[in-house]
Amino acid sequence: MQNSTLLRRCFGAIALCVSAGALAYPPNAEVRVGVRPPPMRVEHVPAARAGYVWSQGYWGWRGGAHVWVGGGWVPERPGYRYIDARWVFIDGSWAFYPPYWAPLPVAPVVAQPVVIQQAPVTYIERPKSEMPQTEQPQQASQGSAPDGMDPNYWYYCHSPAGYFPYVQQCGESWQQVKPNPK
Repeated sequence: MQNSTLLRRCFGAIALCVSAGALAYPPNAEVRVGVRPPPMRVEHVPAARAGYVWSQGYWGWRGGAHVWVGGGWVPERPGYRYIDARWVFIDGSWAFYPPYWAPLPVAPVVAQPVVIQQAPVTYIERPKSEMPQTEQPQQASQGSAPDGMDPNYWYYCHSPAGYFPYVQQCGESWQQVKPNPK
């Protein structure tokens, strides 16, 4: 019993070393053979380990024959993704691509538009009774603006010449004028 456990551990360590050694190959390294690889074996994948990636088992090529290389845990490489080994049929022969680490694509940096939200302009029309004292025309003995000034109009005086509230008292009667802001 102890011998089989020791054998399994040794085989696992060898498989891990072989798969780690395969990582040194560049992605374009390959072996071409005319013999199709056997069907994949079913492997029991243990529970995930923090900081490691599972390297799936695969059929390798050694000494002129397909040799099973069991899966194992490989230390994670930040900024890269692990690509498992694979066989691909190309031009009448089987090409072997060993496992490797591929850099993750870098997302392009796109400047986000800056949106400045301005508070909406709110116009509040106050009734005459709430107008400050300086805005209300003063009732004078001679030709002052009437108490019921319509806030929708401007009021002009000829003597002295000017508009209310710049002219507070009018010697004549106030002339009601339609507003014309320019």
